[in-house]
Amino acid sequence: MTIRGEDLLITGAWALLIGAIVDTVGQTQQTLTSSDLGKDLVIKGNEIEAFGNALQAIGRTKLLASPAELPAIFTIFGSWIEGAGNTANAIGVNIEKNVDEDEGLKIDALGSGIQGLGSAFEAVGAYIATDSSFRSLNITANSLVTLGSFIESTGDIFLLQDKIKAGEYLLLIGSWIQLFGIIILLVAITLEVETISVR
Repeated sequence: MTIRGEDLLITGAWALLIGAIVDTVGQTQQTLTSSDLGKDLVIKGNEIEAFGNALQAIGRTKLLASPAELPAIFTIFGSWIEGAGNTANAIGVNIEKNVDEDEGLKIDALGSGIQGLGSAFEAVGAYIATDSSFRSLNITANSLVTLGSFIESTGDIFLLQDKIKAGEYLLLIGSWIQLFGIIILLVAITLEVETISVR
């Protein structure tokens, strides 16, 4: 049985949403308690998000027209980069919790930066795509994920400079912005899949 690209897109979007919720709950718990409580949820959330990014990249590859369209290439590339960033986040937080806090924060900051770069590629892909009912939602969603990721990366840098309170609140704000972006992304992808199914 072959899994259709549309199904992978929707499943990937739901995985992103679940991962973002788990991550945001963990980050909220960690910030409000000023402790390591919630770090396990942050790790798990980033792992689920990375899985969702991979499903989306594979789904978009399956839907790729021949010859390949530039917007689709940007989006596929962005999904893989974003997945790499989420994976680095999970590894970084795990190292921060269990091995070396500073090393973990450095990897986490890098991961958030990579994730932001990936969603920026996806936003550009949506921007140069043909106009559609979901195009502006896609641009907005990926722009919010980019912004949230870069804010999280900045939060980790603040933590490395022992600006703990500011760093924790930046991580919290960044995770919530990403969650809102992913909710909008789910709506955009649902509309996109409905459009594909009608064809």
